[in-house]
Amino acid sequence: MVSCSEFLAELGAYLEGEASAELRRELERHLAHCVTCQVIADSTAKTLKIVTESGELDLSEELPERVVGQIMDRIRASKKEAGPEDEE
Repeated sequence: MVSCSEFLAELGAYLEGEASAELRRELERHLAHCVTCQVIADSTAKTLKIVTESGELDLSEELPERVVGQIMDRIRASKKEAGPEDEE
């Protein structure tokens, strides 16, 4: 099964339908067991829908990388609080 960080690395391809069938199955298997990634995927999909339906939006090129970094920091912090037995 893929890890949370592997899932997040492939999230864009997954949401855009560009992931291979095998990768999509692995990502969906991870989603079936990881509530954190379920929330991230759902929120990201909803955000993309809102942004694309609202028209043009200019974002800096480093924004996505910064956002993913912040998400990963929060995932790591929540997993530290939960303890190693709760990690995916």
